Amino acid sequence: MATSDRRIIQRFPVDFRVDFIHAGDYLISCSKDISMDGMFVNTKSPAPVGTHVNLIFPAEGNLEVEVAALVVWNREKSSYQRPGMGVQFLSPLPQTVKKNFLKNIDRIVILSGKGISA
Repeated sequence: MATSDRRIIQRFPVDFRVDFIHAGDYLISCSKDISMDGMFVNTKSPAPVGTHVNLIFPAEGNLEVEVAALVVWNREKSSYQRPGMGVQFLSPLPQTVKKNFLKNIDRIVILSGKGISA
């Protein structure tokens, strides 16, 4: 029996670098989609469900911002899906990270032709 999508907050497709630290290892990866409460991290080495990881986002001025997250699901590589893990942010995102997300989301809305009606 298939489960329904239980997300309340809309996710947006994005493709940018996000690294993570798990068990002392620094792993380079990228994102597939994101919302203000979580994201999918595309990685060949997903952490186990229930694991706390630290995500590292690029920020303006060659800075990085670290955000704590919990792995809520993961999947191995298959012929039709990317390997990776779904994570839930454990604290509110810093303003610098939100600002970068919103710039990417605005760009996607403009390119897709989906205007926001008032």
